[in-house]
Amino acid sequence: MAIVTTEAVLLRRREIRETSVLLTALSRDSGKVTGLLKGVRGARGTVDGFLEPFTIQTLVFYERTRSDIDLITHCDLREPFLALRRDLAKTAYASYFCELADHLVQPRDPHPEFYELLVRALTALQESLVPSPIARLFEVRVLAAGGVLPSATSLALSPGATLSLQQMAQAEPAAWGRLRLSRGVEEELTPLLQRLLVQHLEVRLKSLEFLHEVGVA
Repeated sequence: MAIVTTEAVLLRRREIRETSVLLTALSRDSGKVTGLLKGVRGARGTVDGFLEPFTIQTLVFYERTRSDIDLITHCDLREPFLALRRDLAKTAYASYFCELADHLVQPRDPHPEFYELLVRALTALQESLVPSPIARLFEVRVLAAGGVLPSATSLALSPGATLSLQQMAQAEPAAWGRLRLSRGVEEELTPLLQRLLVQHLEVRLKSLEFLHEVGVA
């Protein structure tokens, strides 16, 4: 078994038995990783750390060649994104980003550019006063990365929505936090982008359903 050390965003966690957790993470170097971390829960837990979704961790794990589940030996918290957890809309959007990443990246298939995209989106979401434009930008970039983003001029959009879609497809990282969308443009683009994502993934996105339930999608 190879020992791997990599930076990763935790996507989801599940408690296993009394003291262990099963973590799924998007890593910079190893793609999506699912691993068992033992001894972390209970009074005798030996692993410290904030093991919650949409945190950045340094993971150390044994890569098992005969199993889809690796053995995680160490997690070192790098970024907790605490501000995302103090705001319901931001928490919901961060969960949405992580669910999209979970469905888009295959196990052990490295995509460092998508890892950087997710980290950039979470960082911009934390810093933004208005989170929904960051979600629209992330949706555009995810569709572009999957090769399924239609040309803005091929869609029956208003001039403002066409221009905004083009700008989001080309925006530099430093400009993410300055992105603003008018209410009309956002109402026009949101259902379109989300419909394209659901069609591309062919899955039910629970986090997207929650966003609609709380009225912040």
